[in-house]
Amino acid sequence: MMSGTSTDGVDVALTRISGRGLDTNVHLLSFATYSFTPQMRHRILHLVSASTEEICEMNFILGEILANCALKLLPHAGYKPEQIDFIGSHGQTIYHLSGAAGRRNSTLQIGEGAIIAARTGVITVCDFRPADIAAGGTGAPLVPYADFVLFRKKGKVRALLNLGGIANVTIVPEKLDEVIAFDTGPGNMVLDGLVEIKYQGRKRWDVGGHIAARGKVDKSLFRDLMRHPYLKRQPPKSTGRETFGAAFVVDLWIKAQGMPFADLMATAAYFTAASIHRNFEKFIFPRFAVDEIFVSGGGWHNRTLMTFLASLFRPIPVCQLDELGMNGDAKEAVAFALLADATIQGLPASAPQATGAERPAILGKIIL
Repeated sequence: MMSGTSTDGVDVALTRISGRGLDTNVHLLSFATYSFTPQMRHRILHLVSASTEEICEMNFILGEILANCALKLLPHAGYKPEQIDFIGSHGQTIYHLSGAAGRRNSTLQIGEGAIIAARTGVITVCDFRPADIAAGGTGAPLVPYADFVLFRKKGKVRALLNLGGIANVTIVPEKLDEVIAFDTGPGNMVLDGLVEIKYQGRKRWDVGGHIAARGKVDKSLFRDLMRHPYLKRQPPKSTGRETFGAAFVVDLWIKAQGMPFADLMATAAYFTAASIHRNFEKFIFPRFAVDEIFVSGGGWHNRTLMTFLASLFRPIPVCQLDELGMNGDAKEAVAFALLADATIQGLPASAPQATGAERPAILGKIIL
C-alpha cells in the first residue's frame, strides 16, 4: 500500500511474489486507488506544521484508513485476509529532512502499522525509510531496488521516471551497484497546489493538462523558477512538501499576480518538465547514455506535461510504463510489496549509491 505526496488517496496492489533477491518475480493480481475525503486530505496536507496532538491522532486514524483499504480490495479480487502472507505499507510521509544545513537527516511516515495488523490479522511491514537513514543514507528514494529487479534489461540503460507529487528517477543499467536514483524536484505538487488556490478546493488538479495547454510559458517567471537551489544539489538528494509544498506555491501565486491563470499553469508545467531535464543534464547524461524513459504516476495523465517532457528529451523516447507490462499507477505500491517481501526474508533492499548510505539495509519494521 502506498500513499504519496500528492495525497490523492491510497494505492493498494495485490501481488503474487516468487523467487528471492534479484531473481524475485512479481505478478500484479489486482489494483485500486481509494481516494481520501476532502476533509481527510485537508488534515493530511496540514500535518507539515501540525501540533504533536494532531500528528499523534492522525497516525492512528490513517492506520484505520489503510487497514480498511486493504480489506476493501480483497473481496473484489476474490481473496480473504487469511490467504494473504503479509502487507507492506509505506504510510504517509509528513516530513522528510535530507541534506538540510545544520540538520540531521530524518523522516516521519505515519499510518500505524499495529492498527493494520490488528484489523486485518495479517503480518504488516511498515516504516521502511529509517533503516537507510540509520545506515548513513537519506532514506529516499527507496524504489531503485524494486526498479532494478522489475525492469532491468540486458544491453539497455532505462530511466524509470515517477511523476507523483514529487518527481523521482531511477537509472537502471545492467548492474545493481551502478543504479542511481534521486528526487528531481516537483512532479504534480506545484500544479495541483495552484489549481487548489485558484478554485478554492473545488478542483484538485488540471485534468489532462487542459488548462496549461491553453496558456503560454512566461519566460521571466520560468527563469526565476529554474534558479531554485534544489536543482543544483548533487545526488544523493530527496525532497518533498516541505520544499515544494504550500509555501512554495503561495509564493509563486503572489509572484504571478496579474498573469492569466492558463499562462501560470503552462509555466509551472514547463518548469516541472525542465527541472527534470536539468537534473538529467547535470547528473545523469555525463554518466549514462539513456536508451529509453518510462513514466509512471499521476503526472503521466497530464498530456501538456508529457508533451513538454517529450520535446525536451527528444530523441530519447518517453514512454508509458504500461508498455513494459506494469500498470504505471500501481508501480509504487507494487514496489513496497517487493520491499516488504525482502524484509520478511531478511534481505537488504536498499541502493546505498542512491541514498548515500554506508551499506545496504534491511528496510522496514515487522508487526506480527
